[in-house]
Amino acid sequence: LLTAISIERCVSILCPLWYRCHRPQRLSAVVCALFWALSIAFIAAVTSLCLSHEHEHCRVALISMYVLNFTIFAPPMVISNVILFVKVLCGSRRRQPKRLYIVIFLTVLFFLIFVVPLSIWNFLQQFNYTAVPSQVVFLLACINSSINPFIYFLVGSYRRRCSLVSLQVAFRRVFEE
Repeated sequence: LLTAISIERCVSILCPLWYRCHRPQRLSAVVCALFWALSIAFIAAVTSLCLSHEHEHCRVALISMYVLNFTIFAPPMVISNVILFVKVLCGSRRRQPKRLYIVIFLTVLFFLIFVVPLSIWNFLQQFNYTAVPSQVVFLLACINSSINPFIYFLVGSYRRRCSLVSLQVAFRRVFEE
């Protein structure tokens, strides 16, 4: 979903007129459904191969899954967020970047920092290579799981006179945009 959201935000910034006037209404739903279907099909295949106790087929399936993640899902997410970041930085200085763009950028940034190491670690495990202990990468993944509410809170209360804004108000401000 982060990939689909990132691509959609990038298109909305690069082609705002087309996005508002000509984008098919159900495009987001279709893209998300396709990503989900691809993921579910691939995970089902990997699971069935790994449950059949054929170690070599399982290993090849897992390697293929990680390669799919690194070639299909991660690059569009990274590229669209770099474009988003550059556009927001180089855009109009009069306007502050929209909170939603900041939330998406921070969510993807922390995902890349905290979750990608786990995927890389799992990939390298298939070749019996261990660079860091498993506890480190699992801790990073756990941090990512709990950091999003803090992102929403901080962005929602950003530049307000009262810095102690309730979490509910912060969420409402972020998602109003």
